[in-house]
Amino acid sequence: MTRLNLILFFALIFSGLGLVNSHHQSRKLYIELEQLGDAAKQYNQEYGQLQLEQSTWAMHSRVELIAAQTLQMEVPTQQRIQVVSPEQLLSTPKVAAEVSKQTVEVKP
Repeated sequence: MTRLNLILFFALIFSGLGLVNSHHQSRKLYIELEQLGDAAKQYNQEYGQLQLEQSTWAMHSRVELIAAQTLQMEVPTQQRIQVVSPEQLLSTPKVAAEVSKQTVEVKP
């Protein structure tokens, strides 16, 4: 009888130690989960700020201003704008030769 009690006592001790270890691991994992959640929130906030910054840097007016000031570019007048249709482009001998050359190269 005392042998059975001794076996049950050790089983109870090991079971209790396993329970304590399990709770400890659970707490560590929960803390890590919370830290990762906080990091994810911070990354999302930073991503939003970067998107806002990108949209600010890529604004049409800013790009146009830099093109005008730094590169001395300007918007062409209506008289300088030419609209070219694909048919007109292909009727140009130099362009037609390039297109036919590329077409021949593409075919196996």
